[in-house]
Amino acid sequence: MMSKLTNFLLVTLILALNYDESNSQGVQELIQEVKETILRLERSGKIKRDYEPYTEPVLLDEEGYDFVIVGAGSSGSALVHRLSEVSNWTILLLEAGGEPEIYTDIPFWSRLAEYTQLNWGYVSEKEDNIALGLKDQRIPLTRGKGIGGSSLINSLIYTRGTKEDYNRWESLGNPGWSYEDVLPYFKKLENCTIPIRDDLYRGHDGPISVQDAYQTKSGDVFIEAAENSGYKYVDYNGRTNKGVSYMQHNTKNGLRCSGESCYIRPIKHRKNLTIRKNSQVTKILIRNNTAYGVEFFKNGRIYTAFANKEVILSAGAINSPQILLLSGIGPKHQLLKFGIKPIHNLPVGQKMHDHIAYSVLGYTFNDSITFNFSETLKDESFINLYNKGEGPLRSINTVQNILFTRSSFEPNLQRVTDVEIIGLSGHIVSSSNNTGEIEVTNAIYENTFKQYSNQFVGSCAIALLHPKSYGRVELRSADPFVHPKIYTGFLTDPEGRDAKALIEGIREANRIMLSPAFEKYGIKPMDTPIYGCQQHEYDSDEYWECAIRHVAHSFFHYTTTCKMGPESDPEAVVDSKLKVHGMRRLRIVDTSIIPITLSAHTNLPAFMVGEKASDLIKEEYLLD
Repeated sequence: MMSKLTNFLLVTLILALNYDESNSQGVQELIQEVKETILRLERSGKIKRDYEPYTEPVLLDEEGYDFVIVGAGSSGSALVHRLSEVSNWTILLLEAGGEPEIYTDIPFWSRLAEYTQLNWGYVSEKEDNIALGLKDQRIPLTRGKGIGGSSLINSLIYTRGTKEDYNRWESLGNPGWSYEDVLPYFKKLENCTIPIRDDLYRGHDGPISVQDAYQTKSGDVFIEAAENSGYKYVDYNGRTNKGVSYMQHNTKNGLRCSGESCYIRPIKHRKNLTIRKNSQVTKILIRNNTAYGVEFFKNGRIYTAFANKEVILSAGAINSPQILLLSGIGPKHQLLKFGIKPIHNLPVGQKMHDHIAYSVLGYTFNDSITFNFSETLKDESFINLYNKGEGPLRSINTVQNILFTRSSFEPNLQRVTDVEIIGLSGHIVSSSNNTGEIEVTNAIYENTFKQYSNQFVGSCAIALLHPKSYGRVELRSADPFVHPKIYTGFLTDPEGRDAKALIEGIREANRIMLSPAFEKYGIKPMDTPIYGCQQHEYDSDEYWECAIRHVAHSFFHYTTTCKMGPESDPEAVVDSKLKVHGMRRLRIVDTSIIPITLSAHTNLPAFMVGEKASDLIKEEYLLD
């Protein structure tokens, strides 16, 4: 055990968080230190945690329920909360992962869970001309594995998307998914307490609490700089999202408001609800194109759960298509390749949308206006968070601000914003060890970023919200415990539009950050060229495209692998009621069904899908 973990260079291991084998022992010791601090303060009565372990009834070889829900992520959490309101329905919720960790309610320390079994640990396949400067030329694809899913470990960024997004969703042949249709669900699920808000568009009685993110001085200056650069301050989940704002987080009294803590935890003792953790579904049971149950692996053996009404997949945009494929639903040629008997030929996994991001645009300052990591292990910080909902432990990933804008490469979507700029009070590769979220090669770290490791630094992350490129998910094996192949497809659009739009976003971030508001703090760009791109003139289009192809990464916003659309759509897997085409008693309720890219992170839309799905199901069965 380390004697004391207040050393700045060690604490910056948490700066953005991703697995690096050379530092794994240090991270595990940090996890242990955080756990012991929480337990010690709880035993002494200085803090009180709202948590009790999950219990399960005796597991039988075969069990029967009305609904079997696969996956306790964001959509599954909302769905099980609402369906279990019908007291005479019996519901089984199966989750492949375990319970939250003791620290996952703490925003700052919750990202430690990425180093544990609460992360599936996916990585992309090696692809040409992308991730050239990342280790093994692969992109980490974080996914939560536990009760709460990715809402246990994500950055709590609370964004809906735009009116135009959802109207486009409906226009593709999906009645009931326009902005007018989904806005009531966004309002229903939230309790918005931010001080500057569009009340007409916000909810105040829902289970998901919304607060502004923790701010340092650099966050306040970012707002000033953006406003001086022509952007208005907006509630980006209100009438319009174009503009700048403090980041909105789904936190309650400063603590993480995940699918587990705010949807499932309050209702987990309902008599009609059974929750089984560490229960990985391996196959959907199908007879005559009708789903009648699932097989799942738990405690070293296979069990069976039968569904009297429906099997509902809420396993996420990677796991839901994998389960369908393993069950014989998907492209026939792919199934036959692995000896799986085809049941229904559908384009499962053939399209995967995601947001590509560039997150190493850094700046140095001559003043400590950025995040103070030395405060994050002090008893006082834990006590202030649990008792007052205040202090630096409210911060996650040092995220503070968000700005939405539209590039000149988005002519067809008119008012839709396609570039997102996030202001961070830190830099993802500024620690003394190469522990950044994107896992750059040692050569890039040593030659580009190491020199900045002991300075006051901030950064911007720039994401492209409507890329033309897309990836796919395919089976690697018929073994359900083998990860599927995941191809991002980043920057594969033949016209090169995605790279140009992202470059435009990078230049806009620089314009804002290098404006007069930051000058008094001695701001300077971290303009050492990305190693491998030094042959290009810095700030040229050629340089930025090279940099993007070396270190751009995923924002973990996977959608469309089980696309919603009418049967006439050759890419569609489910209809507008979330039912799998050509199948009976089988629905998909998660982000895999979203047919388009969104001007948003996907956690909040995932909650919305779960809320709306519950009403679709209630309308069908309660009106019979």
